[in-house]
Amino acid sequence: MTPRTDTTNRTYSSLAAVKAFFCAAVLMAAFTAALASCSNSELWDKLPDSASTFINQYYPMSQLQSVTETDGSYHVRLDNGPGITFTSDGSWTAVNGYGLPLPQVMLFDQLPPRLYDYLQESENLNSVFSMERSSTKYIVELLTNTVTYDVATDTLTGTTPT
Repeated sequence: MTPRTDTTNRTYSSLAAVKAFFCAAVLMAAFTAALASCSNSELWDKLPDSASTFINQYYPMSQLQSVTETDGSYHVRLDNGPGITFTSDGSWTAVNGYGLPLPQVMLFDQLPPRLYDYLQESENLNSVFSMERSSTKYIVELLTNTVTYDVATDTLTGTTPT
């Protein structure tokens, strides 16, 4: 009976050590996440509310890599994601996917209907890598060309996608 008790005690001791190791690992991971979220919340606090809403709507669960304020505009870089420029009131002026296509729902919501329809009809919704806008025009960068939409005339210019 004695050998069995020693084995049982060693087993319980080993299980206790494994349990302690995993508890420490979980606590360390939680602590690291808390530190990261604190610094990330400071970046979120720099942004106008409408810019934060835009990011959360089209890039949910994203972490901010950086926020730079220059001359009344904000340039935001998401971790492993796009760069977005906002005006001081939080309206987007440019979105650069840095090699990744932009979300189709964002294109639908943010582009003029004529420009969106053109992208859909030419089967280029998955090929939009950046877009920018001003009060007079929208510029969309595709994989192989650029399309410009003139707000005043409701016309599209640019090369035909291949």
